[in-house]
Formats: sequence, structure tokens, C-alpha cells
Amino acid sequence: MTSSPLPFDFSGSTALVVGGAAGIGRAMAEALARHGAAVCITARSDDKAAAVAEEISTACGMCRSCACDFASEESVRALSATIDQMFDGKLNIAINSAGINVRNRIENISLDEWTSIQRVNSTGAFLFAREMYPLLKAAGWGRLIHVTSIFSSRSFAGRTSYASSKGALLQLTRTLAIEWAPEHITVNAISPGPILTEMMKPVVNDPARAGQFRARIPLGRFGEPWEVATACLFLASRASSFVTGADILVDGGWTAT
Repeated sequence: MTSSPLPFDFSGSTALVVGGAAGIGRAMAEALARHGAAVCITARSDDKAAAVAEEISTACGMCRSCACDFASEESVRALSATIDQMFDGKLNIAINSAGINVRNRIENISLDEWTSIQRVNSTGAFLFAREMYPLLKAAGWGRLIHVTSIFSSRSFAGRTSYASSKGALLQLTRTLAIEWAPEHITVNAISPGPILTEMMKPVVNDPARAGQFRARIPLGRFGEPWEVATACLFLASRASSFVTGADILVDGGWTAT
């Protein structure tokens, strides 16, 4: 029996966090940098990514930045080239924390609105996985982590576009886990419930809706971004080498009810 590696020692590891300038993505980038990984974060705005990367470097550890628009195939390809150069052709951890959410009932959803959400949440994830694959393979061991949502398996009225995109993302996770297993690359998902991020502001700022949400959560509160980052540390570590195709729920017990 071989001994397990130190679970949260990321010294010598490289990590890319798409959507790492805010919310859950930022919490993941901070956690990885704090535990020794060389991290790069992206945002659609180069200035925003650079400013947050500087803050993470000061508080946590090495963090660089670049811009990426998940809605653009050209931008995702350019990201791959940048990371190739930045990390000498090898990437251990690729995290997709990008996502957009529009709440609307199906009779009011235009094709443009539907397409814009799928383009980022589903097609963007496909492009990201395709472009990161050679870098993860070259690293010798790799981790692809998708931030999905409890809406990948549950839904509300008005979430047609968002829930559909997150369901597709979960199936992409499972399929790639099978395809990439021979290359020692694990592919897993994290499905957060109600977490205190910008995306949750419309709910949190409405006392009635916030109360309805909390009533569904056995733990009786909203989650914090760092509580999702701890799941990321596990899935990103070499100690999770026998976990692939999994979906870790970080939802305060919501989906258990």
C-alpha cells in the first residue's frame, strides 16, 4: 500500500481559475495560492483580473492574471496559448468558475438570451476543456473542476436557460471523466447551493425571497464562498486521485430534502 501525499500541499503545482476575480472563483484562487500553487486567474476585463491577482499575491501567494471571454472561441484559444507560455506547457489544475444567470420564464426567453447563456455556461466549458486538455496531459497529473450548481439536478420556475446549461455541464463532467481517465486526469464538479456572491444579490436583497431560500436549507443559512473553496482543495489535490466523475454538493443540505 502506498502512502498518501499531503492532501493540501500544492507546492510546485500550477492552477488556472477562470472566473477567479470574484465570488467562488476568487475564493478558490486564494485557497490554492495560500497552499502553495502558482495560480493564474481570468476575468473578461484584463484590468479587473490584474487588480485582483495583485491582491491575492499580497495576501495569499503567487497569482497572475489574463483576460478571457468564454463566449469567444478565439479568446479561449488565446488563453490556452498564454497558459502554455506562462507555465511551460504544463497545467495541473484547471477550474471553470465562469457562468451567467438570467431568470426568465420560457415564454419570455428570446433565442438570443437562451443562446448567450448556453454559449458561456455550456459551450464555453466545452471549449475550455478542449483547449486545456493538452496542458493537463503534459503535466503528468491533472484536475479539471467545473463549478456547476444545484440547478444541474434541481430547478425552479424561471430557470429554464440556467438549469439547462448547468445540467449539460454536469454531463460534460461525467463524459470527460471517462475519456480522460487513462491520462491520469480527473474531472469533477462542485455544485454550490445558495452562496453569498454577486449572483445571489437579487435574492439576498429581497427579505421575502431570502427567507424562502433559507427555509429550504436544513442548515438554515446561506453559504460562504470559502466553504466551496474547501471542496475545491480536495478535488484539486493529488490525494483525490481516485475520485473522478463526481459531483460534490455544497448546499447546506438543500438537495437532501
